[in-house]
Amino acid sequence: MIVRVAVVGDASALAALNRFVHETHLARRPDYFRPTRLDEVTAWFGTLLGKPTTAAWIAEEGAVPIGFVLAFFEERPENPFRRARRWCEIDQIAVDPARRRRGVGRALMAAALDEARARGIADVELFSWAFNTDAHAMFRGLGFEPRIIRFELKRSTSLRYPGRFGRSGSTQ
Repeated sequence: MIVRVAVVGDASALAALNRFVHETHLARRPDYFRPTRLDEVTAWFGTLLGKPTTAAWIAEEGAVPIGFVLAFFEERPENPFRRARRWCEIDQIAVDPARRRRGVGRALMAAALDEARARGIADVELFSWAFNTDAHAMFRGLGFEPRIIRFELKRSTSLRYPGRFGRSGSTQ
């Protein structure tokens, strides 16, 4: 297996690999994710791969793409509440299901972490859905720790709400 920098010409391979992960997300959260078209996703990757604030790596066995990682290099100025900061955001990682648990994901993450270090960026972050427990195990194994918990309230579900959400003293 080799891991190399992905180039614009790899957009279709990244789009094809993305399906493995996107289909899982779509199945678990059809209210959030939408079905994709390969041509749209290919074009999306193609526009990103030429930007200096974006980098991706592709893992291959022979000439066969088996995984990728997509990273964004972010910078925010200081504001009244937060300090200025630079960080690397791991936006996507996907590995062919037939090649999982063989170190492909770790090798891809190592490439992204090395690039962050080369750019002088110490902070690397990522977002992962609660249902993605296999990925969580890999992230923890690489030293990542959960720092933010995001809560969601779907008012269309049959939850009971305290009175302050409706008329005083009532539940809905």
